[in-house]
Amino acid sequence: MSTILLAPEEPIVTTNQHFSVDADGKKVVDLSFQSEGIGLPAEKGYGWAQLEFGEKIGYDQRYTIARKLGWGKNSSTWLAWNEVLNKYVAVKVLTGHATDLHERKMAWEEEALKRLTFPSESDNCVHILEYFTMKGRGSAVKRILLHLLRGIAFAHERGIVHTDLKFDNVLFTTPATTSDIEKWIQEDPPRRNPPELSSDGVLRSAVSQPMKLPSEEEALRATYVLADFGCALPSKHHANCTITPILLRAPEVLLGGEWDTPADMWSFGCLAYELITNEVLFRYRTLEIFDLTEDENLLYQMMIFSCEVFHSTQLNVCPLAGEYFNPDCQLKKAPPLGIQPIHDLISQHKVMPDAELRVAGNFIQRCLCLKPEDRATAEDLLEDEWLQGIE
Repeated sequence: MSTILLAPEEPIVTTNQHFSVDADGKKVVDLSFQSEGIGLPAEKGYGWAQLEFGEKIGYDQRYTIARKLGWGKNSSTWLAWNEVLNKYVAVKVLTGHATDLHERKMAWEEEALKRLTFPSESDNCVHILEYFTMKGRGSAVKRILLHLLRGIAFAHERGIVHTDLKFDNVLFTTPATTSDIEKWIQEDPPRRNPPELSSDGVLRSAVSQPMKLPSEEEALRATYVLADFGCALPSKHHANCTITPILLRAPEVLLGGEWDTPADMWSFGCLAYELITNEVLFRYRTLEIFDLTEDENLLYQMMIFSCEVFHSTQLNVCPLAGEYFNPDCQLKKAPPLGIQPIHDLISQHKVMPDAELRVAGNFIQRCLCLKPEDRATAEDLLEDEWLQGIE
């Protein structure tokens, strides 16, 4: 992020910063907050939302944030205008830490609120309107995946493995003209954040001001572009070289084996699932009931969702396989193994007609074969029946 160094006439000190001295006489920086401690990490038990006044959130962006009403240990509460009901409502936003507890089924609030709301409500108990779950949007989803596949196929044909497929690296064209952009800059001039203390002195970082996201109509006309080849490598087998974010990482990469273009296709399958359901496919966390570490649990999920098991032909050439698997190709801690096809997972999100579930699920399943050579190529998927008729 670009920064500039200020040279003010008087020192600028951030109001939340205080100094103390420890037992050894060393200066210690302490931070205090006027409200909830925004900017504190979720993994340390925090992660409060940082919403903007006027920001639109929720399904179809139907809730417009008006002001903050209050906050507590696990959430903050905001006043928002509901454009569907045409009235103000309260929106409770869980911290990142509390959200993780809910996803891991370690908190019961969601179930309690459902029981208080359905089949009837009480005037003397809180009830819910809905949970914010952004759903995939039919043709727009398919268009994005189709264009992304074309980009992957072109890169692979040119002997390039992207290695870092993720939504951050997918761009889209804008219908804005030069006049539109100049008007936008004039109405919302570039600006900088308040002064902050750094090891280089007092700095003011530039505020990120991205262009607005396309409307659904614009999304159906946009061209989607695969970008950021900063981590790309030549298409050939690479061994014991870690690539891609952990939740999108192919099994051969996780096990330290050789990888090539099929590693991109595994990542693409994970992204396709996320775009359709707005939920990640894999979870990187321990599974205490079976005493599985994060990596063991990830391998366990890979087998369940691929509906396959690892074989010796693959494990014998992966240097790290011995850490997780015994000689008969079973996980050493022997968790019970079942299967859960992708179409069953998608069906739980109610994002598409039942008649389309198996076709969409098969499209993703073709990317999630445990053996790299069994995965569909980008060229193969461009001919898949689920994408036919999409341009």
